Amino acid sequence: MSACASSLRPIPRSREFALMLSRRCNIECRHCGIESHPRITDHMPLATAERLIREAAAIPDFGKVTFTGGEPFMRPDELEHLIGLCTELGLATRVVSNGFWARHLDKGMAMLGRMRRAGLTEINFSADRFHLEFLAAETLRNALACAHAHDLLRIVSFVCTGEQDPVDEFAGLYGIPHDELFDLRNILDDEELIQVFGKSHILVYYGGLIGLGRAERSAHERRYHPLETFGRNRPCGEVVNKPVIYPDGAFQACCCAGGKISAFTVGNIHEASLVDLYTRMQARAHFRVINTHGPRVLFDEIAAALPDRFDQRGFTSICELCVRATDGLDVETVETISDRFLLAEMLRELDGGEPVQVPAYTTAR
Repeated sequence: MSACASSLRPIPRSREFALMLSRRCNIECRHCGIESHPRITDHMPLATAERLIREAAAIPDFGKVTFTGGEPFMRPDELEHLIGLCTELGLATRVVSNGFWARHLDKGMAMLGRMRRAGLTEINFSADRFHLEFLAAETLRNALACAHAHDLLRIVSFVCTGEQDPVDEFAGLYGIPHDELFDLRNILDDEELIQVFGKSHILVYYGGLIGLGRAERSAHERRYHPLETFGRNRPCGEVVNKPVIYPDGAFQACCCAGGKISAFTVGNIHEASLVDLYTRMQARAHFRVINTHGPRVLFDEIAAALPDRFDQRGFTSICELCVRATDGLDVETVETISDRFLLAEMLRELDGGEPVQVPAYTTAR
């Protein structure tokens, strides 16, 4: 265990985990970080998904399971079964989807009705100008109408690349009145307000394009911001609180790394139980820094320890800054730098708030 992990206060929030049942998707967006497409055959066995859900239900911290991909609605019978299992075990459920099943409103109502009866509580749509190259705006509007009719919380994850306000951009692209939308970032840490505004509005969560997967080849479409744009001491509640399990069993502390940044991989569910991996994840100093101090602090500490790693181009979002901070580094190096920072912070608190020097990081063995 990292030396300082147990000295930090836990973040009081209801945690969830995501099951990526498959990377297979009915469309092939140019910006997809995990490179989903229709020809992928990987798939998490049903028995494995059932086991993970049962193990999650036994962990008091977990209250929700998110089914993601790929496109989970490509196997609706299996999805309906797993949602029902979650409901039986007292877990809330969310599905991430592009909404393709609502090209025709009546078919969309029938499909979502099945999931609602199984116990589905919210749906998260992926939508932006990249998705519009495959799915008409009317399809998403139909899907949102179906979700509203079935009394489901509606969230839209939107990748913004332009200069205008992201909510305005989304409203214009999809022909949805602005007064029906609400910026989820304004209430992100307040579950009660999310439920209140989610009954009457479509909640829009947006971010910049992270250069992973196919998006790595789209540098001209990424909008960069100077490092100074991203303030220090802004804790992130995604890492640890929303881990994701990939079809091959890889357990990652956050979805934003796209399975591409090794420092975010905790282990594999074929080699350890979900409880063991969850415990291991909580002990990682790297994630504790992000949770308690924020990605910018992590970036600054790594940049100070390894000053030749970074150029000055800037970053598309706080999430990209976070994953780039550790890109290419081994876990031991990231943990050592993170642990030293947490130690200095603990000593500073014990010394009445005065900065405390710890020996400088060195790569010498």
